[in-house]
Amino acid sequence: MKFYNCIILASAFMISLSSCDEGRIYNDDTVQTEDGGAAHFSGIVTGTDTWSQGYTLALAGFEDGNEYALISKNIETSVSDGKCDITLSGIPGEVTKIELCAVDRLRRRVATFLSADFNPQSSPLQISAEAVDMSMSGAIQTEIFNTTCVQCHGGNGHAAAGLELLEGNSFGNLISVPSRKILGMDRVTPGKSAESELFLILDTDISADWNYDHSVEVVRQEKLDLIRNWIDNL
Repeated sequence: MKFYNCIILASAFMISLSSCDEGRIYNDDTVQTEDGGAAHFSGIVTGTDTWSQGYTLALAGFEDGNEYALISKNIETSVSDGKCDITLSGIPGEVTKIELCAVDRLRRRVATFLSADFNPQSSPLQISAEAVDMSMSGAIQTEIFNTTCVQCHGGNGHAAAGLELLEGNSFGNLISVPSRKILGMDRVTPGKSAESELFLILDTDISADWNYDHSVEVVRQEKLDLIRNWIDNL
């Protein structure tokens, strides 16, 4: 019996030596590094506290053709003195863009405020900006009005239905301003998207008999949700 126990002890000792040879036991001072690249943003941001529930402001990584963030790090919704200093690490190799952005609950891109190309070989990426408007209304202006609406609702007397949506004038021409097309309705009624001309003409075909159906303009659901949630939280 004693001889049998000695064999067991000897076998256990040999197994422990084998484990050391395979590199499975590490010294206490071994530094574990995080895989992937890194990006750092520093700058002044404003409007971070204007967003409704369901949205997150983040420094995020995207790959080409994908609206969903592969990796992201949240920005606090109330940044002290507007100063933002944030590092996103562990960025996977598929990422091609780093964005200061707003995403929804699914981490789907809703608005991009700042964007930079990302190359893992050149990591860490440094991004800086003196001032970035990250407000919810700013997102609507840049993502919807500037890209879709100002062609017909510009200035210089060429604003359709007398509605100018150029930056700096758009929201004053919308909020609590009576519609020229729908009697008894405002262009935007605070807190009531279902009773606001702006949302109705984008979400339904109510404007089909106005010589132009506005519902063909904003077809992505996350953009329509952005308009609706902004109005409902005014």
